[in-house]
Amino acid sequence: REAVNVGGAVEERRAGDSTPAASSSEPRTKKKAPCISFNASHSDYEAVAAAAEARGWKLVKSGEKANNCNVHWIDDGTIGDWFKKVEPWMRVNHFPGMNNALARKTRLARNMARMQRLFSKAYQFLPPTWVLPDDLADLERRFGPDAESKLIYIVKPDHLCQGKGIFLTTELRRLKNAAVEMRTKNETAVVQRYITRPLLIEGLKFDLRLYFLVAGKLNSEGGLDMRCFLFRDGLVRLCTAAYEAPTAETMDNKCMHLTNYAVNKHSSDFQANTSAEEDGTGSKRSLRWFLKYIEETHGEKERRKLWLKLMGLCVKTVLTVQPTLEGECLGAFPKDLSGGQMGWRCFEVLGIDVMLDAKRKPYLIEINHLPSFTTDSPLDEDIKRRLLDQVLELTCGTLTARDRKIYEQLARERREAGAAGATAAQPAGPSQENDPGPEAQSLLDADEYKDFERAYPPPESA
Repeated sequence: REAVNVGGAVEERRAGDSTPAASSSEPRTKKKAPCISFNASHSDYEAVAAAAEARGWKLVKSGEKANNCNVHWIDDGTIGDWFKKVEPWMRVNHFPGMNNALARKTRLARNMARMQRLFSKAYQFLPPTWVLPDDLADLERRFGPDAESKLIYIVKPDHLCQGKGIFLTTELRRLKNAAVEMRTKNETAVVQRYITRPLLIEGLKFDLRLYFLVAGKLNSEGGLDMRCFLFRDGLVRLCTAAYEAPTAETMDNKCMHLTNYAVNKHSSDFQANTSAEEDGTGSKRSLRWFLKYIEETHGEKERRKLWLKLMGLCVKTVLTVQPTLEGECLGAFPKDLSGGQMGWRCFEVLGIDVMLDAKRKPYLIEINHLPSFTTDSPLDEDIKRRLLDQVLELTCGTLTARDRKIYEQLARERREAGAAGATAAQPAGPSQENDPGPEAQSLLDADEYKDFERAYPPPESA
């Protein structure tokens, strides 16, 4: 051997070897191992991107390059355009049909009304609700000859959000005008009986933002076995004006009657959160703090009772549309040529807004299929990052960068078996070689996972 000085570094090579030693300025690069790709081209939330990157996934911000990503996370109105691109080895963060079935105020009202007729006692968690212009005649019958009502009604346009277009009234005239406007614009609005005696915190009206994960597993017939989890944390959003029962003078005070963050954050009385540890002060607090407050005020039994009521409200609402969701999924996605061996393709995080009356009875107010993951306070950052991290683990934790090749192999084997005259009685599970293991397989069957508690199917201990 002889020593060779290259760029100040001494290397060895065999005597007589004419091959020059490799330069240290040109190191040999290792081929990067494939990793899971995450379609973030239709999500601008930093918390979503951070949760994906924390798993070592590759972010794809260009829609043109995102078609073959393993996971598609869509946070805008293009959801419907992506379902037809979600192959069996992919995952997407929405159920086809969820928006129309539950997230639209009028559809939610219609679905709940149907369930109230069938199961009146079980579905009393939605305030009495009407849809304009269709239900105007029924509303008229509830007013006296002077066209005034002792009850307060709240009107919410179906197509608007963040408190826009909402108003309170006791006058039939205003409801008629709203119905005419809706009919002229070919739009709809919901009218609900206003909860005049809400539970208050420090004299302020509030609502709860619950995070409810809807996922699923394929059953032996290729259908949906739903799995639902309720996050043990969330947001408590307070009004910024002390509550008084609505009167002609106070009815238009949105900061007194509307709990929407988008409304109250512009108030001079809004108290911003400055620390995740200080989650029990200010105009936005944590659900974890609120449940502890209920326990300290009314006892652990009442806290658990309220939690189960909230869980039941979420489960009953989603089960209302399970057949619709299953049918939509079967029709919206590309055909699965593996016989169902890659699992269920979609999941969804719903933002479910609930209000409590003075007796702590929860009422469903609204469902958001595109809940905000904005983290403009330390409290938001803490809650939403934990939520997103755990959602991705529950729903996508078994994915690998090889899933596309695995699927293509499974499809090819199934096609060849069919050509040879072999038949399969039922879709088989993944092959032993690609089996993610009992721990990973059972994650959606666990009674709880970190901050999530399984709501459906209910645990045997429930």
